[in-house]
Parts: sequence; C-alpha cells; structure tokens
Amino acid sequence: MRELVNLYPDLDSVYLLVAQGGVFERPTMVQTVLGSCVSVAFFSRDCGFGGIFHALLPRSADYEKVLLPGNRFRYVDAAVDALAGALSRRGVDLSEVECKVFGGAGALFQGEAGVGQKNVLAAYEALARHRLRVTASHVGGDRGRKLVFFSHTGEVFVKYLGPQAASGPSCRLEDKGRRRRAAGK
Repeated sequence: MRELVNLYPDLDSVYLLVAQGGVFERPTMVQTVLGSCVSVAFFSRDCGFGGIFHALLPRSADYEKVLLPGNRFRYVDAAVDALAGALSRRGVDLSEVECKVFGGAGALFQGEAGVGQKNVLAAYEALARHRLRVTASHVGGDRGRKLVFFSHTGEVFVKYLGPQAASGPSCRLEDKGRRRRAAGK
C-alpha cells in the first residue's frame, strides 16, 4: 500500500479515525483501518469528488435519544445521512453517486459478536433509504482491512490486515459489482 502514496505525490492526505468523515472536493487520498467498523465511500463522477466516513456503531437511535452533531460519524446510519446531505447541498445529484461499502469484520474483542454484521446491514439500509447505488463492497470476514480512497477518482484500494495479508497484494475495487483486481495490473 505504500506505493499508492507515490501515485499522486502532491495530493492532500487525510487519515480517518473512528467517528470521522467528510466530503473532499479537493483531490485527497483518504486512509483508514477497519475491523468491525464500516466505511462507505461516495463518489460523484459528474462532479469529480467524493466523501467517506469511518463509523463505529450501526444506528444512532439505539444509543442516543437526540443525536449530537459531533457524533454524526459515530453511527453508520447518521454518517450516510450526513454525507448524502452534504453532497446534496453541494449540488450533487444523488442518483449518479457511486457508493462502496467496506468493513464489518467479525468480532475483534469478546462481547462484540455481531457488531460488524449489524454495521454492514445498517449501511445498506441507509443507502437504500436515500436510493443510493452500491457499486462495490468488501465486507465481513474475520480480519481487519486497510483502505485507501482517492476522492477525485473514486478508486478504493483494500488490503487485509493480519499475518496472512503481510505478503499479499492490495486490491482495487472495480465499479462493476464485486470484482477485484490486483493493484498495478
């Protein structure tokens, strides 16, 4: 994944922590690491920019009676709402936005069973509520992932984390369903 940084040396770079996200109108390389958390990358080909978030929990209503503005990226459903709204306010036609869903691995710690699956389900439900189109996904499993998203092209590169991933190539998700291709080929 280090070689990706060299693809666009002058690009802005952002590292998303848990409960962070945003729309990136300037070309930006956004990186994050996911376990049971979920990220959704949004890309407008017509406008040439996109957004992404890193959410920890599935539904805000399950944890807060009134969603605090600072918590909107903590929850998958609220994060989808926030980015869909931010794109709409910028004049983006949501019917042309491409969305890619990532993460939702099995439990990393005792007591977390099912959170990853719930996060993925919450993402698909929230995207459907906004009639947003999912063009690719890389979800589930039992290992974390490192993600690199290029906001100006919509490209997302994914690499599994853990011992089996140490020597494996990163994958670039295609916009045609779930087909994957090794980076650089």
